[in-house]
Amino acid sequence: MDADRLAALEALERKVLWLSSWMIHNANHLRESRDGLKVGGHQASSASVATILTALYFDTLKLGDRVAVKPHASPVYHAIQYLLGRQSREKLERFRAFGGAQSYPSRTKDSDDVDFSTGSVGLGVGITTFASIMQDYVRLKGLGDGSPPG
Repeated sequence: MDADRLAALEALERKVLWLSSWMIHNANHLRESRDGLKVGGHQASSASVATILTALYFDTLKLGDRVAVKPHASPVYHAIQYLLGRQSREKLERFRAFGGAQSYPSRTKDSDDVDFSTGSVGLGVGITTFASIMQDYVRLKGLGDGSPPG
């Protein structure tokens, strides 16, 4: 990878980290709260995968690739989706609130394109394993329609 491309990815990573941290800060300190309780947000878990997810989403993933984002990394995931134009600012502002970006990536509750719903009960591992097995089965049996897997 050339130096310019690496510098661009590092700049994107800084934006992702800032935006994901802002989402959590906004949810806990800036947004109005009826009861004054904080909603959390898992900043350390998000920060721990910012580099990996930035590289995946902005440089590596191809059509048909799927990603199961670890549950507590959803702020980074949603920040990336926002930078890609797939997530609204309003959803980020309402992170962990009704109608906002979800605290765990969800195919049914999030408006951005979540590949696998993950959560704190370990379903992400099971569903990704099953999806991989089914993808191989379809390919080996010639059941696909010729489109890229995924």
